[in-house]
Amino acid sequence: MKRFRRHGQESQRDRLKQELFHFTKTVEHGFPHQPSALGYTASLQLMAIGTRSGAIKLYGAPGVEFMGLHDENAAVTQVFFMPHQVELVTLLDDNSLHMWTLRGHKGLSELLEIGRFMLTGPPGAPPSVTRVTAVLAHSSGELLLLGTEGGHVFIVEVPGFRELEERNISLDQVTSSVPDDYIGRRNLEHVEALQENPINSNQVAIGYGRGLIVIWDLEQRHAIRHIPATQQLESMWWTEDGSSLLSSHSDGSYCCWSLRDEDENEAEEKSDTPYGHFPCKAITNIVQLPTAGGPPFLLFSGGMPRASYGDRHCITVIHSKTQVAFDFTSRIIDFFVIRDGPQHTGEPSALVVLVEEELVVIDLQTEGWPVIQTPYLVSLHSSAITCSHHVSAIPLKLWERIIAAGELQNTHYSKKPWPITGGQNLAPDPPQRDLLLTGHEDGTVRFWDASGICLYPLYKLSTAAVFHADADPNDNMSQSAEGEWPPFRKVGCFDPYSDDPRLGIQKIHLCKYSGYLTVAGTAGQVILYPTSL
Repeated sequence: MKRFRRHGQESQRDRLKQELFHFTKTVEHGFPHQPSALGYTASLQLMAIGTRSGAIKLYGAPGVEFMGLHDENAAVTQVFFMPHQVELVTLLDDNSLHMWTLRGHKGLSELLEIGRFMLTGPPGAPPSVTRVTAVLAHSSGELLLLGTEGGHVFIVEVPGFRELEERNISLDQVTSSVPDDYIGRRNLEHVEALQENPINSNQVAIGYGRGLIVIWDLEQRHAIRHIPATQQLESMWWTEDGSSLLSSHSDGSYCCWSLRDEDENEAEEKSDTPYGHFPCKAITNIVQLPTAGGPPFLLFSGGMPRASYGDRHCITVIHSKTQVAFDFTSRIIDFFVIRDGPQHTGEPSALVVLVEEELVVIDLQTEGWPVIQTPYLVSLHSSAITCSHHVSAIPLKLWERIIAAGELQNTHYSKKPWPITGGQNLAPDPPQRDLLLTGHEDGTVRFWDASGICLYPLYKLSTAAVFHADADPNDNMSQSAEGEWPPFRKVGCFDPYSDDPRLGIQKIHLCKYSGYLTVAGTAGQVILYPTSL
């Protein structure tokens, strides 16, 4: 009886808690957990990030953020914006496709799911026939081309997700157009990539896993050219003038196929392996963009020599005589390039790279290609957080001192403004200045502006020297020696090696009135810092 009464008391207490205290999440700070896909629309200047938990997040100008969540508990594998529209399509690893839109509501915009679709294929077909491996959002804004594991390409009308069976491209149709002497004719494997001809929207390049690339005419419904590459295909890129097609491969090489001669069925091949003759990792993604009157920009991920640098996560940028292999400390998810001009067809201006633990943006127009400081999506866990302290209503004089100290640390960043500017932040200015302090495993204390939606870094205080550690934990993030080949350059702030237990911060406290900061270390050391930092 006593046990029953106790249970009843606890239930009553829980009910009172729910009635008296109701917490609702209003905003998420920091970097999304386990990102898995990246998308970008130049016309709207919006970036989309999908995660393994099924979340989809949109980012524009600082303060412009939208979030949606799929009902399915499945990872987002691909994100595509429909051209010149406020709609995007997501592909999940359960093979479902979802259409999202930004819709106005009471003077504001919100991200809403407006449709979903599962490719079924012919009756009795095995799952591989309809397992989507590549997606192309056609420039008309009315079609999705879905390449599959079985080698077929299905054409779907959007936004209604109506399959246009009469326009589908079957593997048999493609195989019958391939010359008999092509080695991989009998086994083309899955569709690895789809690319649209930028000057002729009726032509689409279909890239198969075994290396073959077929250029298909959507209007005439037949193959007009084949490119008989024999290496395992990883990605394709059709140059802006339509004259060439680039293909990257699993052996660390890429090929440039000239398509200028309309009378020749086979394209002319120029092959290159950027990082030597030893076995190299795959080039997983390749992009080539023109410049005004000069050589083009060539960008690709991967391609490093397996034996020496197989553990590196790199994106190489080549322009004229300059070549840099940007070296990241976590796996690369995807990247895109932002271009100048009213139609976003001008000079390449910024490289945006999503890796597993952070977002890095590189200025391609300033000499030395410096990093642009991110106003949001900053990695809170660049080193593991060991403690935190929140202080509200910071006095203006202390706030200005912290900002001034931080500006002296940020001279290595690019002076260019943030390049993703879509949307308009309608939120009013925060009523007060709030500060979040985080202590980290590498002995740093980081100051964050927590006044609004964006958690912005203001200042970083390193205590390693005061605690008399043998080495600075940031030494492993230093720049590589000049003249080294490959030409590595470390970028990003995430440091997976900052695990020295002697440096971890255990407790921090800031007195906003006196301006003194108290920091306690792992071994019991206590340091007192004045407002001058």
